[in-house]
Amino acid sequence: MIQATYISTPTRSMSTEDLMQILNSARQNNIRLGVSGMLLFTGSEFIQILEGEEKIIEELLAKIKQDPRHGDIRIIEKKKITTREYADWTMGFKHVDKNDLRDIPGLNKFFDTDLSGEIDHNKLKLINNLLNHFRNKEKKKNIHDELSLDQEDKFIFFLHSMIRFAVKVLALLMMLTVLWCVLDVVAVIYKEILSLPITSLGKSEILHVFGSFMIVLIAVEIFINITLYIRNDVIPVKMVVATALMAVARKIIVFDFHDVSALHVIGTGVLVIALGVSYWLLEREFKVH
Repeated sequence: MIQATYISTPTRSMSTEDLMQILNSARQNNIRLGVSGMLLFTGSEFIQILEGEEKIIEELLAKIKQDPRHGDIRIIEKKKITTREYADWTMGFKHVDKNDLRDIPGLNKFFDTDLSGEIDHNKLKLINNLLNHFRNKEKKKNIHDELSLDQEDKFIFFLHSMIRFAVKVLALLMMLTVLWCVLDVVAVIYKEILSLPITSLGKSEILHVFGSFMIVLIAVEIFINITLYIRNDVIPVKMVVATALMAVARKIIVFDFHDVSALHVIGTGVLVIALGVSYWLLEREFKVH
C-alpha cells in the first residue's frame, strides 16, 4: 500500500458545481477502488493525497494526468505505508481560503508561499502540515466526548468519573441480562417447538419464538449503546435510532392483527417510516467521505 501526494493547477476557473462534480466522481470511484484520501482546493492549486494499493494509485494518478481540468501536475511525495492516515475518508474535501489559516501558527503564511516549480523540503512540510491540519480538524467534528475526563474543574472531573463508573456497572448488568435473554430463548424453543408434536406447531408459537429472538437482539443493541458513552470516538445517535427501529420491528413481528386496530397498524407504519428516514439521513451525514 502506498500514499501519494500531488499538486496541480486548474486549467480554468473552478465553480462550486465543478468542484462538486470532481468530488462526487472521486468518492464514487474511490469506494469502488478502495482508495482513501483528501483533496484541498486553494483557488489556485489542487492538493490531493491518495492512499491505496500501489497499482491502483499509479493507475489513478495516470488518469488524473489525462484530466483536462488539471495542469502542471507534480507528484511531490510517494511513500509506502502500512496503515492509512486518511482511512475515514473516501475523499475528504476542503476549499481553503486565507481566513481558514489566519490564526493557525505555521500555516498562516501558506498563501504567501510560491508553490510553482520544484517543491523543496520546506514546502513539502508545509503542504503536509496543511493536510494534517484539516484531517485532524474534521476528525474532531465527529468525536463524542460528553463524559470527558479532560476537565480542569475537580468537581466536574469527579462527577464524570462517577458517571463513567455507573455506566460500566450498567454495562455489566446489561451483559447479564443478555445472557438471561439467551437462556429464555432456549426455554421458549423447547416449550413451543421441541416439547410438542410437530403437527401442533402454529403461528402463535412461531411468533413467540421470533419475539424472544428479537428481545435478545434489542438487549445487545442497548448494551452497545451503554458502552458507547464511555468511548470518545463514536457518535451514538445512529445506534439509538437503529435500536428504536429494531424495537418497533419486533412489535410488528409479534402483532396479532385480529386484536390490533387499523389505526394502530397505520401509526406503527408511520413510525417505522420516520425512523427509517432518520437512520438514512444519519447514514448520509456520518458516512465516510
